[in-house]
Amino acid sequence: MKIHALSTGAVSVKHSFLFPGKGVRRQLDLFLPGPWSAPLPIHVWAIEHDGVLRLVDTGESAAARNIPFARFAVTREQELPGAMATAGLKLEDVSEVILTHAHGDHIDGTVHVRGRVLINETELRYLSSPFPSVMRRVLRQPLPTGFAPETFSLDDGPFGAFQRSHKLSADGRIVAVDTPGHTPGHVSVICVDDSDRHVMLAGDATDTLEQLRSLRADAVAPDPGVHVATLERIRAHCAAHPTVYLPSHDPESASRLAHAAVLGETALSR
Repeated sequence: MKIHALSTGAVSVKHSFLFPGKGVRRQLDLFLPGPWSAPLPIHVWAIEHDGVLRLVDTGESAAARNIPFARFAVTREQELPGAMATAGLKLEDVSEVILTHAHGDHIDGTVHVRGRVLINETELRYLSSPFPSVMRRVLRQPLPTGFAPETFSLDDGPFGAFQRSHKLSADGRIVAVDTPGHTPGHVSVICVDDSDRHVMLAGDATDTLEQLRSLRADAVAPDPGVHVATLERIRAHCAAHPTVYLPSHDPESASRLAHAAVLGETALSR
């Protein structure tokens, strides 16, 4: 198994996105003036395993519009085709794409994909509900042209600390697990590598490893309690299994992957 970290540009977010306030200020501050983060990567993950090339998420496009709490810096050359070429991979070789969730910086690159695109059925159902539909119009962030993913169910029982999972590879070494919080149907993908490490492609389960350590719900989670419960479950999994934890926007994720830097109870408590 080989996993590649691909970068499809960068995004800067409000400080209040990364470190939200309490109560009504948790989301209100996203729309008020405030400081911004340094640019954060927009990662896509490519998995080569048993002759199959899979992607986790598809990244952002150069057409992305800035919104009140996120500013994008993506060139045409950084979109998915260019990011794959930089890694020595061919887009036409991709057999399957798994989406962690349906925010633009994770799905906009699907316009370049011709293979199967999969999404958790809970996430697609939420995407069609009134609130996200209204917000897409307000923020001028339409779904990508031709967006019509297939759905899957988390019906394969527990995997480690996660109660619900879905096998993505026949040998069970690539598994989608239930990580709701950032969105109601958010999933992460865990790959059991050739050294039996669990490489957790965490999407936006957290923005950074620091957020996981702090057990801090983010500013956009519909239910902060659900998000914190998921973070506790991720920490329990990392404590029980040697896990390389890779959120999509963490500047240290590519380095942790390259060095196979696993987490344990000590690393999580720093």
